[in-house]
Amino acid sequence: MREYIAFTKKEFKENLRNYKLFSLIILFLVFGIMSPLSAKFMPDLIAHFAPTLKVTTAPTALDSWTQFSGNISGLGASLTLIVFCNILSNEYSKGTLVIMLTKGLSRSSVILSKFSIAVIIMTIGFWLSFLCTYGYTMYFWPTENLNHIIFSAFNLWLINIMYITILILGCVLFRPAFASVLLVLVATLILSLISIPKQIAPYTPNFILSKNIDLVSGKVAAPEFIIPMIVTIVISIICLLLAVILFKKKAV
Repeated sequence: MREYIAFTKKEFKENLRNYKLFSLIILFLVFGIMSPLSAKFMPDLIAHFAPTLKVTTAPTALDSWTQFSGNISGLGASLTLIVFCNILSNEYSKGTLVIMLTKGLSRSSVILSKFSIAVIIMTIGFWLSFLCTYGYTMYFWPTENLNHIIFSAFNLWLINIMYITILILGCVLFRPAFASVLLVLVATLILSLISIPKQIAPYTPNFILSKNIDLVSGKVAAPEFIIPMIVTIVISIICLLLAVILFKKKAV
């Protein structure tokens, strides 16, 4: 436990030095601010630049959360993967990992520390982004009430953690950074294909993404998300355990 804490501190300081912490948080903040702003002013922009297009409905708070959900699950998740895709390949290229392992650092501590730092940074950025969206949405639409906003955001946060665990597994399996991102894309495609049958769809992580806004609007009840959440957590645990087990056997 002591070496895990020490290595995690070292990773945190390194992410401060290479600006990964600040860059990812700033990007998430931009998403958090732009989601309600784009929802609020997009009709005006369309009317100005494309007057032939008619916007028949006024923007609502739900539009703001729709923007937030799309930005976080799309660009937010993608940028998180890009930022951390070299989380092990840099150690391989510099040779620092071999030195630390020969000094007695356990391999499980390496993986768990890398995972922890990625989750911590993503979590800070994610919830700051959520607070920005929440604040601006309340400012623009103070009288509108939506359902389960925090629970909805928590589900998106779980999905991002699942992506990180798959990325960590990819970093263990493949040395090139792009290969780990490719594994996440393949895993996402597989989950999407599994979700096609209507009998299976309500129990997959894709249900969280596809029905997230329906949860906020009240079209879907919160208990329907329990099983997809459990499946998402199980997938995350399996990927992290596989990463630890395989890294222990991997030649560095």
